[in-house]
Amino acid sequence: MNSLRHLLPPLLVAIAASAASAATAAAAGATATSQTIQVAGLAQGAEILVDRWGVPHIYAQSQDDAFFAQGFNAARDRLFQIDLWRRRGLGELASVFGPAYVEQDKATRLFLYRGDMQKEWQSYGKGAQRISERFVAGINAYVDVVLKTPAALPFEFRQAGYVPAKWKAEDVVRIRSHGLTRNLTLEVARAAVACNATLAADQVRASLQPAWKTALPAGLDPCLPAGLLDVFKLATNNVLFGAEHKIAALDAPRRLAGADLDAQRMEESNIMEGSNNWVVAPSKSATGGRSWPTIRTVPIQCLRCATSPT
Repeated sequence: MNSLRHLLPPLLVAIAASAASAATAAAAGATATSQTIQVAGLAQGAEILVDRWGVPHIYAQSQDDAFFAQGFNAARDRLFQIDLWRRRGLGELASVFGPAYVEQDKATRLFLYRGDMQKEWQSYGKGAQRISERFVAGINAYVDVVLKTPAALPFEFRQAGYVPAKWKAEDVVRIRSHGLTRNLTLEVARAAVACNATLAADQVRASLQPAWKTALPAGLDPCLPAGLLDVFKLATNNVLFGAEHKIAALDAPRRLAGADLDAQRMEESNIMEGSNNWVVAPSKSATGGRSWPTIRTVPIQCLRCATSPT
């Protein structure tokens, strides 16, 4: 058993880089809270230092322990969210939320990866499997902590009446329903316009960027069957909750195909543009304060393909 120590906010950034004393933190205007948690799975001790803005800084003696601590911290911050995503992705919602979710589970399981796991791990690059194993080991270590300490169990679990599940490394890879496939519905809508009018008319609905003149291949029928995306939409749907903290039955899936452009427009209006917004003060800008603050949104797909936003 090794210790995983994390300092909870508020903390100054200056002391997030070292094990400064609580007296030093108090002198700087902050009160440090230190907690030592004994967990299995660490080769050596690790630290999670959380600054006054709630940003965690992870320190470990090895890569294995660093990714373990990262998983532990992800669970510490977002245990209900990642547990819900895992259950949604694996098609296990009905096991805790009841039969209203059976159809969504069935649809989601159709998208699970069932190929050769070893080849799949290799396709992600050297060390990907080990990193995932250590990351989920950290998640599971935190799950153990909350199971032994009921008061630490997040509110959502207590409200819904179930406990978080343990992860397997392959869960990270097998789940495909979280994939970013928003363009699929747009292509189906484009086909619907081509079926009822022309591809040129689709420029009124949505222009292509950069500008591009599309052409319908000879012999291709753009008229798609109604309900083409029913299973896809159900599998990729968010987990819906009803009023008064009760789990609601899912609505019937929209039939996004054929000439169902009204539903498509509704779908497009609900698309999230991104996540992780931040503001740059005018004094920090290239114009030196001669402009309004800049608001930046990082699309989710950028966060998944880069180590840092640009």
